[in-house]
Amino acid sequence: MKQFTFMRSLRNKLLLSLVVLHLAMIGGVAWYFFHCYGDMMGTMKDDQLEKIADVWSSSQSMPALMPLDPPQDKPKSAFIVQLWDTHNHLSASSWPALHAPLQPKRGWSDLRIGDCGDDCQWRVYTRPGESGSAIGTIQVLHNIGYMKDLMVKRVLSALIPLILIMPLSLLLIWLIVRAITRNLLIASRQIAAQESLHPHTVSSDRLPDEVLPLVAAYNALLDKLRAAWSSQRQFLEDAAHELRTPVTAVTLQLENLRQHIQPGEARRQFDQLEAGVTRTRHLVTQLLNVSRQEDRSVVVSLETLELDDVLKESIEQLMVVADKRGIDIGYSGSTHYRLQASRSELRTLFDNVIGNAMLHTPEGSMVDVLLHRVGNHTVVDIVDNGCGMPESFLERAFDRFTRSPDVQAQGSGLGLSIVRSVAQKHNMQVALSNCLTPQGKRCGLQVRVTLP
Repeated sequence: MKQFTFMRSLRNKLLLSLVVLHLAMIGGVAWYFFHCYGDMMGTMKDDQLEKIADVWSSSQSMPALMPLDPPQDKPKSAFIVQLWDTHNHLSASSWPALHAPLQPKRGWSDLRIGDCGDDCQWRVYTRPGESGSAIGTIQVLHNIGYMKDLMVKRVLSALIPLILIMPLSLLLIWLIVRAITRNLLIASRQIAAQESLHPHTVSSDRLPDEVLPLVAAYNALLDKLRAAWSSQRQFLEDAAHELRTPVTAVTLQLENLRQHIQPGEARRQFDQLEAGVTRTRHLVTQLLNVSRQEDRSVVVSLETLELDDVLKESIEQLMVVADKRGIDIGYSGSTHYRLQASRSELRTLFDNVIGNAMLHTPEGSMVDVLLHRVGNHTVVDIVDNGCGMPESFLERAFDRFTRSPDVQAQGSGLGLSIVRSVAQKHNMQVALSNCLTPQGKRCGLQVRVTLP
């Protein structure tokens, strides 16, 4: 089930809280206004009922009342006057169609006439006539349902400004929150765009105060990571330099000793020793390359290069390995590409990629280096006929000291890490993909370098 994340957003929380607050405020105002306005209207109507009854009570004779003329709603908005004689018989009524009984007690009372909801509810004021008058009792009524309808209309008219303010308030708070979250998004993009080995401090400019402790904690963590990576880089560089001299000396001594080794078991063990020293020398060289790539204080010299020439130099440099293993290395350049880059770093990149291809492909097979266009980009593809890599390992292949479990050839596990570092520095992209047979079986590895 997909996790419900709506309320995890600060913007959504603020907007929802504002909606609830506005609805509660509208409900509270409606309730308060309805009851206050109802009390005021009820008191005023009661006073009017009493005054109308008092006026009629001063009459000594029984007057004739002119009946109200429909429409039906008109009588409900007016005061209905009933005059009763001293024998409690209805003598005159301003609305004869209303059959309201005489109330037994003096004063105000509520009366239901019929069964039609609030429209059948009436407020009645009853008082006796003056002594000696033909009018025994005066009864004045007004319709409660009409008054409630009037109250509802007044309440709705009072709520219209609040209802109109609600979307404006939501828009205002949305714009404010958007401005705040925009700064947070900018900070998150800065964090996402950082290089893993060279992170920089996140700026706290224009960020809300509530987020500043988190930014400060993150920057403090980055300082610790930079210090740790700096110590690690210094260790690699120092170790590589310390090992370089004795390994070089051992290599020279092996060269001098070679002519004195007799054929047979001694020669076989000597070849194994020489191969181990060669691997150690290669590892030292790779460690130096890693430390140089991570040291951003070193300023490399850029020059305008023809990529075709750099690739040919790398292939020529590795022809000795190709001839030794019987590998047919082919080159095809169907396009030309010129770029501003460091020649030594580009050579490091392509020497590692092409060297890996020749190291991991079977003896007597082929390695192809292709410079061509794919869509709108110029790319360099290095394709071998080796065993490829498991799909789950392709992304991890660029990590340091990481080797595919299917690879049998010797290596340091640093080559692709160096390749990625050089590529990022020159705004290139490196991707690995397996070559597949029509039956879906791996039959090689393709390394694609997409140029900027």
